[in-house]
Amino acid sequence: MKKYVKHIICAILALAVVPLFAACGNKNDNAERTDFPEPTDKSSWQVASPDGSIKSDIVMNAEGKLLYSVKKGNTTVVDSSSLGMSILEDDFRLLDVESSDMKRITGSYENKSGKHASVNYDCNELTLTFKGWSFYFDVVMRCYDDGYAFRYNIRAIDGSSGVMTVESENSEFALPENSVMWTQVYKPIFNWVTSFAYEEPYVRRRSDGVSVGEYLSFPTLYRAGNSDVYSLLTESELIGSGYYGSYLTAPDGMSNSGVLQTVMTPAGVQTDNDRIEYPFSSPWRVGITGDLKTVVESELTEKLYDDSASALWTPDGYEGDAEDYWDWVDPGVTSWSWLYQQKCAGSDYTTVAGTVSGKWHQENNAIHRDYVDLAAEMGWKYVLLDGGWNQDQTQATEFMKYAHDKGIGVFVWCDALNSFSNGNADVLKTKLDKWKALGVDGIKIDFFDGQEAVGNKHQGEDVDTIKWYETVYQECAKRQMLVNPHGCNKPTGERRKYPNVINREAVYGGEKQNIPSSYTVMSMYTRGVVGPTDFTPMVKNMASSGASMIHNMALATLYESGAPSFGDWVAEYRDENVKSYYAALKALHDDTVFLCGTPDRFYCAAIKMGDDWFVACINGIIESDVSFDFGFLEGGTYSADIYTESAKGATEVTKTTESVTSSSNKTIKVFEDGGFVIHLKKQA
Repeated sequence: MKKYVKHIICAILALAVVPLFAACGNKNDNAERTDFPEPTDKSSWQVASPDGSIKSDIVMNAEGKLLYSVKKGNTTVVDSSSLGMSILEDDFRLLDVESSDMKRITGSYENKSGKHASVNYDCNELTLTFKGWSFYFDVVMRCYDDGYAFRYNIRAIDGSSGVMTVESENSEFALPENSVMWTQVYKPIFNWVTSFAYEEPYVRRRSDGVSVGEYLSFPTLYRAGNSDVYSLLTESELIGSGYYGSYLTAPDGMSNSGVLQTVMTPAGVQTDNDRIEYPFSSPWRVGITGDLKTVVESELTEKLYDDSASALWTPDGYEGDAEDYWDWVDPGVTSWSWLYQQKCAGSDYTTVAGTVSGKWHQENNAIHRDYVDLAAEMGWKYVLLDGGWNQDQTQATEFMKYAHDKGIGVFVWCDALNSFSNGNADVLKTKLDKWKALGVDGIKIDFFDGQEAVGNKHQGEDVDTIKWYETVYQECAKRQMLVNPHGCNKPTGERRKYPNVINREAVYGGEKQNIPSSYTVMSMYTRGVVGPTDFTPMVKNMASSGASMIHNMALATLYESGAPSFGDWVAEYRDENVKSYYAALKALHDDTVFLCGTPDRFYCAAIKMGDDWFVACINGIIESDVSFDFGFLEGGTYSADIYTESAKGATEVTKTTESVTSSSNKTIKVFEDGGFVIHLKKQA
C-alpha cells in the first residue's frame, strides 16, 4: 500500500543582492586573515510563515556578525541571537554576501506511523549564501505556520570534497526575559562514563538560570516571557548529516543570561568528533512555536525532510518507486514479558492454564507462547523477546514457527555494540541474515549510549555513533526488518527517511517502575512531541505509589509509537473491565487533537485510531475538574465508554456508557496521579 506522497510545489522568488565588497584574494594555509575591509552597514532579510504569523529577521551587522530573531505575532520568541559556525580551514568572521533566494515549499505525505495519518507541509525558505576564502557558507531559514528552523551548508568554492575541523557552532537562542523552561539536564549514567540515554525527568526552571558548562538536552520547551506562546527547541535530520548530536548551554562568559548556545554533545568518547566531511549540511535547529495545541500536534521535526519521494532512503541500485520500497512496514501493538519478569524474577512461572512450567526467564518459551496467545487474542501484531531469548537455538526456532503460525511477528533484543563486535558492520550483516532466516521481524537494539560496552570506540551522539545508527537502519531495511532503538538518543525525524525505525526509547519510561506523574505529564509537552516513544506502560503500576491504573491506561493511549510495547502480565489485559479497551488500541494514530492542559498540571487529548476515537487524560499532583468538548468528532452519534476512578491511587476502574455528539461537552474529576479514558465508537 502506498503511503507516501505525491508532490512538492516550489514557487521561487529570486532576490538579487549585490555583493557589498569584493573577495580579498587567496588565503595562505591556516593563515590569520588580517586584510578586513572597514566595517560598513550590511543587509537585512526577513522570511515569514505562509500565514504570516511567524517571522524571522536576519541581519549582518557592521562587524560582519550574523544575527537572527523570531516573532510569533507581536510576541518575541527569540531575541537577537548569533548564527554561524567556526571552522579551522576558513575564517567566517567576515563574509561577502554572494546571493539570497526565497522559495515556497509545499507538499503532503502519508505516515507509516505518527501523530497523523496524513501530513501537509508548507513553508517559506530563505537561503543566504556568503563567500569566504575557500568555502561558501549558507544560512537556510524556514518559517512554517507551526514554527521555524534553520541550518547551515558549507561547500568548497572549487567544488572539492574533504574533511574540515569544526571549532564551534555559534547558533544561539536568546530567550525573552521572564521565560520559563522545561528541560532535561545532562547527567552521565555513571559518573565515570560519559553516557546518556535521555532518561532523566524534565524539570521546570528559569531561563536565566543556566550556567556555562551545564548541558541541557533537546528537546527543551519554554514559554516566551509572560505570553501564552510556547516554543519547543530541538534538532532534526541529525541521522545522515555526518555531524554529532548537540546540546544547549550558556555561551562562555554568559551564565544566567537567558542565552543558550548549541554545542557539541558531552556524551561520547570519540576524540576526533570535530572532524566533519564536506560538502556539509548541518542538522536543522528547530523551534516548534505557537500555543500548546500547535506545539503538541506538530510534526515539524519530520516535515523538515521536504519532498517525500526524495526524503525516503532506498539502497544503491534500487530503481523502483521509493514509496513502494517501504510497503512492508506494518505498525502494530506489541506484547512484552520482560518488564513483568523483573517483578517475578526467580519465581516459578505459571501459565494461564495453571501448570508450572519453569522459572521466569527470556529463554522460557512457555512465557513467550502465552504472550503470543495474548497478542493473537487482542488483535495485536507483535511479540517482543528480550535479553536471553537466543540461548537455545532449537527453542528459538520452534518459537518463531509458533508465533508466525498465529500471525504474530517477532521483535528480538540485541546490544548495539557488544552484539555486533563493537559496531562492526560485517558482524551486523551476518547476524541480521541469521536472525532473518530464523524468522525475526524486527530488532530492539539497546545501549547505543555505551552503557554496557567494553572498550567501545564510540557512544552516545559521537559522529561515528550517529553513522552507526544509520548503518543499522539501512541493513535492517534491506532485510525488511523493523527497528526499535533503546539506550539511545532522542528522535530527530529519521523515520521520515527510514520508516522502519518504528519505535524509540530515549524516555524515562515504564522500566523505572515508579514514574512520577509530574514526568509523564511533562513528557507529553516535550519528548512525546518529537517522535515515537517506547514508554512501555503497564495496566497497573508495579510500584506501590505513582501512576494509578487509569493513568496507565491513558499512557497506553497517548504515547505515539509504531510498535508500542505493552508489558504487564497477560491476565491484566484479559480483565473484562479493560479487555475491550486494550484490544481496540492501534499503533497508527490517524489524528491527534489537543483538548486542554497545562504543563506540570495535566494533559488531555483525543486520538483517532481507525474508525474510533479515544480521549485520554493524565493528571499530575493537583486534583482537578477537567472540562472539554467533543467538537473533534465527525457528524453522527457516538457510543462513549467512559473509564474513571473513584479515588486517588485506585487499582480498579469504573466503566459507564453514554451517547455523545460533536456538540456534547463533559467535565470529569481527576485525582492526584490519575486521569480518565474514553472509547468512542460511531453508532450506525
